Amino acid sequence: MTANRWRLLASSAVVMLACTMGPTRPWAGAGACDNGDGALDGAAFVIAMAPTAGARVSSGFEVSGCSRTFEGTVVWQLLARDGSVLANGFTSGGGVDGSAAFAFTVDYTVAERQIGHLEVYEEDVSDGEGYPPGRTVLPLVLQP
Repeated sequence: MTANRWRLLASSAVVMLACTMGPTRPWAGAGACDNGDGALDGAAFVIAMAPTAGARVSSGFEVSGCSRTFEGTVVWQLLARDGSVLANGFTSGGGVDGSAAFAFTVDYTVAERQIGHLEVYEEDVSDGEGYPPGRTVLPLVLQP
């Protein structure tokens, strides 16, 4: 085999490996969508994997997980101790084609350290029909 053919095969293997491994950043939820047992097949869900419950976080913290939602939309909001919304937004995850990793960054401002809650969920587009939409609620210690 020629040297050029070996280079082509090696570069193809690297591309294939990168595609099957998903994002290379550890926070990007690469392992969150493991489905060796088939439990995630055909189900709608939102699973936030990081940060973990009880983590001490500062503004700019990263969130990652896996989801399969209507049109791939994952909604999130960060609530202060008093229930007020400190930050909110949406990101994309898996949809009709299957589950996929999601990741986003949360910027917020608080005057003092406090317990807050990060809610990561799918909005109920069925108006109460069918199963309740997926939701993860993480209690976090919010640092100023």
